[in-house]
Amino acid sequence: MPTSLFIEQHNNGLAFYINGDLQFDTADEAIYHEYLVIPSVALAVKRFPQTELQVLICGGGDGLAARDVLRFSEVSQVDLVDYNPEVLELGKKVFKDFNQGSLESDRLTIYTQEAFEFLSTIKEKSYHVIICDFTYPSCTEDTAIYTQEWFKTISRVLYPGGIISTNAVSPENRTTGFWCLYQTLLAAGLMAKPLQLAIPSFQRHDYGNWGFFLASPVSIQHSELEAIILPKNLQAIALENLLKVFEFENAIAHIRHSVNIHTLDCPQLFYYLLNPHIQLTQITEATEGKTINFLDIEESGTGLIGLRDLLQLESTAQMWLEEVERNDVDISKLLPVQHPYHSPKMTAEWLAHLQQLLSEIDLSRLLGSILDRAQELPPQIAAELKQLSDKVRSGQQLSALSPRAAEFIMMLSVTLLMANLASPDAVFAKGYYSGSSHSSGSSGYPVGTTYYSEGEWNWFNKTLGFILTAAGGIWLINLLTNRSNHD
Repeated sequence: MPTSLFIEQHNNGLAFYINGDLQFDTADEAIYHEYLVIPSVALAVKRFPQTELQVLICGGGDGLAARDVLRFSEVSQVDLVDYNPEVLELGKKVFKDFNQGSLESDRLTIYTQEAFEFLSTIKEKSYHVIICDFTYPSCTEDTAIYTQEWFKTISRVLYPGGIISTNAVSPENRTTGFWCLYQTLLAAGLMAKPLQLAIPSFQRHDYGNWGFFLASPVSIQHSELEAIILPKNLQAIALENLLKVFEFENAIAHIRHSVNIHTLDCPQLFYYLLNPHIQLTQITEATEGKTINFLDIEESGTGLIGLRDLLQLESTAQMWLEEVERNDVDISKLLPVQHPYHSPKMTAEWLAHLQQLLSEIDLSRLLGSILDRAQELPPQIAAELKQLSDKVRSGQQLSALSPRAAEFIMMLSVTLLMANLASPDAVFAKGYYSGSSHSSGSSGYPVGTTYYSEGEWNWFNKTLGFILTAAGGIWLINLLTNRSNHD
């Protein structure tokens, strides 16, 4: 998908957006970048005295993180890798006054490529500090640079005792996603310290407090951070304030033990980002209102591994199958948000139509259509559906279905419902009406647009609906067959 870059000019400077998401506002970007950069490099100065430090910045093509790295005379070399040449060009020209010309420093080398690809070519123990300054994920593929495999790759090229600093997501608005990153860092063998900041421009965009992680293969001690020496002329950080940003309310921190880690094989992070309303544990009276300073504790990760990618259709279907016999199901968990531009509120509105949609299904005709293809069903399910069909047609009282038949009926209903949400015209072959005029001069459509008559459109929708139904039927049968084989 093409990347959209937008710069908004204002009295205090400018604001920069990528794909509609604010990256920084020059009025307060120092808060973000100083906390991302300064603690990690200052800590490395303490851990590696009398050493020419090697620093890697992943992302950060705007040059603002590089500006703060170059504040340290102990840093001899900075490698910056960013895949987007347009952002790098803006960093060299439009943002130059704000990044103090950092991208033109003779201590900095720029690599225009993917960070994962770049690190695969780097030898072990190459950097004392690695700073990750990535954009907010807009799809599952974007979250590869937050996986356990990514953090292990970083650890491989880090000196023993080296420091990692990475931006994260909002612990306030994306709580489960934030702690998913925390557990993933721990699962990669890193000792991670979470911190959070109030950034005014982020809060005006309803992003909430913003989160970061400071991590290392070696434990980061409270006393170490107390002893670091900060560069002069900082705008946002004072040592006494730095030690407080690692403090979290227990209402947020308690969730950290109940989330899965994020891996390439079983992605979890994007699901958590799209569905932040899920509460996995309960606050007790003994912990309510308390705070935790993560500089004062050391803990190992829970290492919870996800069983499935919860944004895949088959995973959603499996969840429905597993809940078929429960009476206290939270249905909102069974139809998760699937896209960044959707929201839990939209999902709730969709769910409000479930009863109406189900009521439109003619059970007798549905069973008849299924039984016409009975040879493709497992024999036991076919026999049970035949009995059910006879009872429906004769008006007899329906007894409880066997689990297998119930699973089949529910899965077919779910398939129809989800297909209706995705493309209602195609699934139910509804007609399309675009007015009586096909003239490009009066229809409002541009010249060159292809127009279909109502009959042509109905034919197209019926064909597409048939294809979707056939594909869904094959998928459904395979799913049930595989489930039977596993049982």
